Amino acid sequence: MSSKTVNGVLFIIAGLAPLLIYLGLGPDGTGILDVNLTEKLAIWFTLSTPIALMMTVDAMKGGSGHGYAKAGFVIVVIGWAGGIVSDAFNSAEMTANADAIAPAVWSSMALGLVVTGIGYYIQKFFPIWLSGLMLVVSIFAFIVLGFVEETPSTEILLYPLWLGFSLTLVLLGTFTIRRKN
Repeated sequence: MSSKTVNGVLFIIAGLAPLLIYLGLGPDGTGILDVNLTEKLAIWFTLSTPIALMMTVDAMKGGSGHGYAKAGFVIVVIGWAGGIVSDAFNSAEMTANADAIAPAVWSSMALGLVVTGIGYYIQKFFPIWLSGLMLVVSIFAFIVLGFVEETPSTEILLYPLWLGFSLTLVLLGTFTIRRKN
């Protein structure tokens, strides 16, 4: 299997795994998995996101958007590390701790995706509309996760956010697999 195929599959896994794990198997879905196992599986499968981003940065080979994509990747990794801690707190049912750090770390991850998307856009590594979609979804996520207090009335904003991320990641994976060398 070529590295671009692996890279594309990692993007697709990153897009579909959270939906399957949280909404399909977890307590918010069928309830087959408990909170602890749901969070662990989500962490393990979604690690494919930073790996796919890293492989994409490597494939950009120093073009005009490479520096932005590389900087965005570093921000994503830092945010993702904090997100893993937040999810671990959720896994241990220490939601107050998770809620204390989640807005900062997950919005930082979204900010990193904004910078990465700028790099993709500048270099035209993906179709411009796909880089634009990534930017719109990531900016929306940054604002919602960083500045909107989560309440029952604002929770509705999370659905387009997560569906947007899932769609964008699946499309990034599809275009990565189909990419000509």
